[in-house]
Amino acid sequence: MTRVAKSTLALVALVAAVAAYVLVDAFLGSLPPIGFGWVTLLVVAAVDVLLAIRIRAAISDGGVGQDRSQMHPLTIARCAALGQASAVLGAVAGGFGVGLVLFFLPRLGELAAAAAELPASLAVLVSGAVLVGAGLFLESACETPPDDDENGGLGEPA
Repeated sequence: MTRVAKSTLALVALVAAVAAYVLVDAFLGSLPPIGFGWVTLLVVAAVDVLLAIRIRAAISDGGVGQDRSQMHPLTIARCAALGQASAVLGAVAGGFGVGLVLFFLPRLGELAAAAAELPASLAVLVSGAVLVGAGLFLESACETPPDDDENGGLGEPA
């Protein structure tokens, strides 16, 4: 599994920011308030960090294998996929937050909704960035350590 590219995350965030700006500009009167949905992103980020810590401990202690007392390699692969998905979701949310902030910040004096929605927009931006970091941390924790054996476990060269 290849790692998620930082350029992909940046492109996703840019597209989300432009989409958020355009959608809010077009449909501001009919959109519901932002609310506290960003808290869910922080919960997912916390789960990602806890999984990353547990996986790093299992890898460093040699606790990866198919025994019941060990962490199964397939579980680690699934966590790597979760880390990648979390990073992409965080990029979408962070980009959406950037678009909202860029829309509301210049209109603070003009729109009552701008003053009401700016704090939640900043929270979406920050929680998206935190989720990107947590997802990348989980993805990096799932990497297999390099082999100590130069021959890849094939024995001594003849």
